[in-house]
Amino acid sequence: MTSLREPQSADQTAQNPAHPKLRTVGKSIAERMAREHPTLLLTLAYLALTFVGMIHDLWFYFYFKINILDFSETSDFLLAAIRNPLVIILSMLPLAILLGFQRMRDFASQKSAWYSGHRTRYANTRWNSVTIRALVYGWFVVVYAIAFTQFYAEREANRIKDGKGRRVSVLRNDGIASDEQPILLGATGKFIFLYFPSRKATEIVPVESTVALTVDSRRTRERERDSLKALEQDSVTP
Repeated sequence: MTSLREPQSADQTAQNPAHPKLRTVGKSIAERMAREHPTLLLTLAYLALTFVGMIHDLWFYFYFKINILDFSETSDFLLAAIRNPLVIILSMLPLAILLGFQRMRDFASQKSAWYSGHRTRYANTRWNSVTIRALVYGWFVVVYAIAFTQFYAEREANRIKDGKGRRVSVLRNDGIASDEQPILLGATGKFIFLYFPSRKATEIVPVESTVALTVDSRRTRERERDSLKALEQDSVTP
């Protein structure tokens, strides 16, 4: 026995509204947080950026067999976002991707009747709820940030291992000297990290053992060209 479903009345439609747009909900929450808890909002935003910078540092020093956590203090991690501005900016790219994806969906709904109907049928399902979409989009942003920082850190590490980097001269008070100008990997509050391409070794020098650190002021191309020449000479020299 077949029964025909009657079309929903206006009252029934009102009782089953479509899920609100995630963009609308997010904007509403952000505006409320900015109005009622601006300090908390800024703190959470900075902690998120600090997390991205910290992940980059962990990956970067990992490629030199260094656990940066053993040589860092809390203040070093709080400055991670400032030390890696390019990583932070590019890690925010998923937000632009998601916004562009949403705009493409809206445009496709206006141009395609089939897609508009499909989107309408999908609108009231649980997979289109704000919670599910927030989880999916959130995981996308987090996974992208971690994967990108790993890729970027690996690329930086490979360039330095090839002899391309900022050469420095180090004057130490512990009597240790080197004929090769190392490449500066970075520094924390108490340690300086130096890489020697010819020896493929990394030295961790306490700041208190350093009298002076002279940074090469040549342009990037000039420095990289001279670094490659020096590396070739070191490899040829018996």
